[in-house]
Amino acid sequence: MRIAGAIIAGGRGSRMGTPHKALLALPDGSTPVARLIAALGGAGCAPLLIAANDAEPYVAFGLPVVADRRTGCGPLAGIEAALLATDTEAVCVVPGDQPLFDQTAVERLIADWDGRLAVAHSERMQPLCAVIGRALALEVSAALDRGEHAVYRLWDRLGAAAVRFTDDRVFVDLDVPEDLARL
Repeated sequence: MRIAGAIIAGGRGSRMGTPHKALLALPDGSTPVARLIAALGGAGCAPLLIAANDAEPYVAFGLPVVADRRTGCGPLAGIEAALLATDTEAVCVVPGDQPLFDQTAVERLIADWDGRLAVAHSERMQPLCAVIGRALALEVSAALDRGEHAVYRLWDRLGAAAVRFTDDRVFVDLDVPEDLARL
């Protein structure tokens, strides 16, 4: 079974003040994107790619960068781009602003994938931490065609398998400058 890995990094980052939250310097000198590349690759995902509308900042990582096929549609458009950019059985997606989502978390998602759609859950659904079967690319595109942009609503409607996590720290995200300071 081949599962690609995709980092969803195309957001505007308006609350953080930069659209490239995945490139922020972390206290240990690493970046979220470098950590996520290591997590996905270490879990056996291949090929790896970055879903972002601005490829230039990510060139140094040597991975393909795929742009959304639709503008202004949020992370669901990044998921669509990732699904359409590979010929693997599935794509494991992770958000570019969750630097603590590590190899163990990726392996857990993959292990609990039901062959269709598995999504991480802690206190709530973590819709951008998911393993999505390529057959669902049509469903994702159809939702976008209808003007639907909420990833969690689509996953609910599609009956996503819930992968339960008890350690919420892996879902720490970088939305505002204070989040970076807390790391």
